[in-house]
Amino acid sequence: MVTTIRVKREGMPISLKHTHEIMEAVKGKQISKANALLKRVLTKQVYIPFRKYPSKGHKHGVPAGYPQKATKQVISMLEELRANAKNMGFDESKIVVSSYALGRGGYQRFSSGTVYRHGKRTNLTIYSLVDQERKMPEKKSDNTDKAAAEKPAVKEDVKEETKVEDKKPDEEKVEQESNKSMESNELKAEK
Repeated sequence: MVTTIRVKREGMPISLKHTHEIMEAVKGKQISKANALLKRVLTKQVYIPFRKYPSKGHKHGVPAGYPQKATKQVISMLEELRANAKNMGFDESKIVVSSYALGRGGYQRFSSGTVYRHGKRTNLTIYSLVDQERKMPEKKSDNTDKAAAEKPAVKEDVKEETKVEDKKPDEEKVEQESNKSMESNELKAEK
């Protein structure tokens, strides 16, 4: 059975064109390899080739560049995709970025209601199609039931001990008060 795992973010303040080029470079790769590639882009060891939007490149002679903001966002989204796969019970080392959906985000609005049309907003969804068996995690309810059954018994024992201890100081207080009253009565009788 094929399962789809996805991560979605809307309104990210990054360039749509840079994000498209990054996703084209990452598409079809495992998440660990894609993260390694993008971390090398951040340190400017490897460049991202700009194929669809060659005018966006800053590398001399080659339409390519090192988009920093978009790369950081994509790295964090790939980490989320890995976490989603792990939570669903899949082997996270075999997850491959299969496709993505990219679009323009909404415009920023000021408090007065006017629209700022020059801001960059991008919506991105990353998909991964998984064709492997889920490894269902062990049921934790059995362990928690045993632990829950043991804990109240311990608390009851503690409560009983505190009650016994509480009685002792009360008895001592009563004895001290009675001694004081007896002393005060003796003093009154002497006068």
